[in-house]
Amino acid sequence: MHSILPEIGIAVLAATAMGFIFQLCRQPVILGYLVAGALIGPQIGFKLVSDPANIEVISEIGLILLLFIIGLELNPAKLLSSGKKLIYAGVGQFVLCVLIGLGFFVLLGYPLGGGRIETLYLSLFCALSSTAIVVKLLYDKFELDTLPGRISLGILIFQDLWAILILALQPNFMDPKLHLVALALGKGVLLLAVGFLLSRFALRWIFAKIAKTPEMVVATSIAWCAFMAGLGSWIGMSMEMGALIAGAAIASFPYGVHVTAKVLPLRDFFLTLFFLSIGMKIPFPDAATLTMAVLIVLFVIASRFLTIYPILQLSGSGRRTSFITSLNLAQISEFSLVVAALGVQYGHIQQSLMSLIIYAMAITSVLSSYFIKGNHTIYLAFDRVLTRMGFPSKAARETAEEEQDHYPIVLLGYHRGARAIVEKIQEDAPDLLEKILVIDFNLEVLKELEDRHVKGVFGDISSMD
Repeated sequence: MHSILPEIGIAVLAATAMGFIFQLCRQPVILGYLVAGALIGPQIGFKLVSDPANIEVISEIGLILLLFIIGLELNPAKLLSSGKKLIYAGVGQFVLCVLIGLGFFVLLGYPLGGGRIETLYLSLFCALSSTAIVVKLLYDKFELDTLPGRISLGILIFQDLWAILILALQPNFMDPKLHLVALALGKGVLLLAVGFLLSRFALRWIFAKIAKTPEMVVATSIAWCAFMAGLGSWIGMSMEMGALIAGAAIASFPYGVHVTAKVLPLRDFFLTLFFLSIGMKIPFPDAATLTMAVLIVLFVIASRFLTIYPILQLSGSGRRTSFITSLNLAQISEFSLVVAALGVQYGHIQQSLMSLIIYAMAITSVLSSYFIKGNHTIYLAFDRVLTRMGFPSKAARETAEEEQDHYPIVLLGYHRGARAIVEKIQEDAPDLLEKILVIDFNLEVLKELEDRHVKGVFGDISSMD
């Protein structure tokens, strides 16, 4: 124990320093943790931590808490109310990306079958996007409440549901016989049933009794997480899946936000150790590894536009929403590192494949910070190219054909303030509604304005056209 504490201290100091540097450079802090791990580890660093296993054991707590909080953020009611558009995108994106990935990585020389499943793992890695990066960058840009922002978050929630399925089936990837897959699914369903039944008939009563003591609410939630994680391990599933179900089972409780706020510091500390432990295992990259990482990055970006863009276009979301949503999700998820770590633990893949996905994730994370910050500028360039090729967007054509009427009141963008103004006018002076013109590039907003009998046209004030 005495030898572990100094190593944890060194690891935390290194993570703090590199995290600060990466934050100053406006890059994902997770990358700073990976770099810190590499610098203090025995592979390519200064060997300040000689045995990463010491930190790895403790860091697994962070992994469990991460999955628990992801579960807390799952809201089945929201998914059911999202409509067919989001359901098609959430299902189609993952399935199509995995199928395209299987073909792509086989062409690159990765085997599929014969006891080798690297292709399957790579396809799964590339199908998942980063909730942490997308939410942070969209929040900083005040775009979480835009249509592309909401669809991006919806697809990420669906990916969390796919993660449950991955965790349920992952132990049997090497031997995917029908009865083993059915057994794994049965165990997953059993774990779900136990979690939700206990939450409904026992936890609600317990939480009602301790609601006046916030500390007890948090302690009980963590105990619940530990119980489900242990139960998952006991029945042959992963502890991570048990933690995910534990969070999802109490996501609808009114205490969810409070629990999340209190557990976040614990999660962040242990999760920092998790990413540090991964960084310690990274070997020095060779030319072949970097080349393959770049190919994976190109595939991830292309796959988003091959899967998300056409589905949203066909469902009537419009060119801008389809493009920006695809661009927002063009990165590899930190959850892919969880799947990779478990894959190494199960003996399914080599450490070298995990290192490859770390390099690819690092590159996509850096690129995403620029993609999301400049998503509208990138879209305008894309739109101009298509327009010059003779493919103007439907909304732009409709706007060009509008009669040039005179409107004394013009609102540029239908944000919260503009919506409040329209609602106030509707209450106090409804006759003025016909004198209002709203310009916005959100097609969902235009439909809402039509229902309010307010004139809305498609437009973007960032475009001089």
